[in-house]
Amino acid sequence: MNNLTSGLVEIKRALFSVSDKEGIVRLASILQQYGVEIIASGGTAEHLKAEGIESTPLETITGNPEAFGGRMKSISFSVASALLYRRDHEGDLAEAFELGVLPIDLVVCNLYPFLDYAKRLAAEYELIEKIDIGGPTMIRAAAKNYRYLTVLNSSQEYEEFLENIQTHDGRTDLAFRKKCSLRSFKMIADYDSAIAIALQRRWENEEASPVIHFSSQRAKKLRYGENPHQRAFCYANSLDEIGLAAARPLQGKELSYNNLLDADAAIRCNHDLLQLESSVDFPAVATIVKHQNTCGAAMGQNAKMALELAWSGDPISSFGSIICLNSAIEEASALWLSDKFIEVIIAPSFSTKAQAIFSSKKNLRLLQLDPLQLKKEIVSRSIWGGQLVQEDDWEDCKHEFTNVTTQKFSNDKMVLADFGTVVAKHLKSNAIALVKKSKQEVALVGAGMGNPNRLLSIKQAAEKARENGHSNLSEVVLASDGFFPFADNVKLCAQWGIRSIVQPGGSIKDQEVIAACNELGLSMLFTKRRHFRH
Repeated sequence: MNNLTSGLVEIKRALFSVSDKEGIVRLASILQQYGVEIIASGGTAEHLKAEGIESTPLETITGNPEAFGGRMKSISFSVASALLYRRDHEGDLAEAFELGVLPIDLVVCNLYPFLDYAKRLAAEYELIEKIDIGGPTMIRAAAKNYRYLTVLNSSQEYEEFLENIQTHDGRTDLAFRKKCSLRSFKMIADYDSAIAIALQRRWENEEASPVIHFSSQRAKKLRYGENPHQRAFCYANSLDEIGLAAARPLQGKELSYNNLLDADAAIRCNHDLLQLESSVDFPAVATIVKHQNTCGAAMGQNAKMALELAWSGDPISSFGSIICLNSAIEEASALWLSDKFIEVIIAPSFSTKAQAIFSSKKNLRLLQLDPLQLKKEIVSRSIWGGQLVQEDDWEDCKHEFTNVTTQKFSNDKMVLADFGTVVAKHLKSNAIALVKKSKQEVALVGAGMGNPNRLLSIKQAAEKARENGHSNLSEVVLASDGFFPFADNVKLCAQWGIRSIVQPGGSIKDQEVIAACNELGLSMLFTKRRHFRH
């Protein structure tokens, strides 16, 4: 007997309609031991019958056969009524009796594998056929009527369900049904969002407002957030299982909230540097990030060379940092890093010898990711009451520089103009990057960022370069993420011995800034593109 007052509901009739048939034979077999009638749709019924389990055909409930190649199976007044009517409502009970509607107490249903087809870029007609209609209808109806029904939409839920009915002698309790209901609504939300995202990618241009959904089904709880008292989760998007959100360390403990932010920043800076034409001459790229700022960046002839040079850009800040390389980590690089404290190393691969060297550092995480695989994405940040959404600051990094001063920018420094502009892009505004070149490498030698005015950032970058042993700054190039608002920025550069400047331009004081450069004999390029990072 059902006891709705206590929240316990006995299962007498169960409807099975599944695409993924894993575990249903055992589930149906145990239910039959409790005297439960199994109702099943075509393919599910055939699968059960092959394993010796008889079921009531779904068409005997709907009153109609399957039609239109299986597009019509479960959608019917009879099935929906059996799921939706209220078992303790006098009017509903009277109507159900008059209409001959018998209750269904359990729905076991999972959906057509739309995601699988979307991920492998199936032909449009195949993709459309994998949009489930009847399944979500049944799941939603059962989830809405959780006071009287149980709904299962994943084989991972079957064991928990069986424990529940074994505890309650063939009945489910209200708390369990609520849990199943909420899981079902989350699953349907993810499923519908995946359809909208996949079709938007095919049918709409980039000008359309994006469909954004973070999959609650695939949310991963992190140890804590930016600080130990904050809860935190990592949500994968609804469609793809790629990139940092899906990565699992080859060794070491799980990535933290801050680790993920810094790893993302290191990958993005590395990716952008690899887009430069100069990457042909300097194929090894190393980026080092601390607190989402690039504190080390270099391009060299091999990974170890790039690593050493990137580290020398700010050895103090590199302590406890995250490193990203575009090439395999071999024994030489691993040995050089072995006595340094690093949180995470990211690279396309790690040699067996390198992994053996790192294995003694139990807390060091190794992530096998190739920065070249990074794709353009939507950037979202929360504000009070909503979300700000923008496109990635994404470009091919083929900059179009304009020389605006009498003193011409020397050709041998153009590679630094490119390199410095990218590095400055990956610093918090107001950002200043001082970069230098030798025959075999280019590197960041000093950075200033996150200050309320650009003068402070210039001073910070110059002091860091001096601290790193670069007493003569005449050969460096200064790159700024935003325009110079006043000529005092130029005068400060000259005081520090800086002779070459790259900035977006666009200030109402541009002519005064250019005049100051001409007076002091400095060269300046305009990029006409700003790269703020707040």
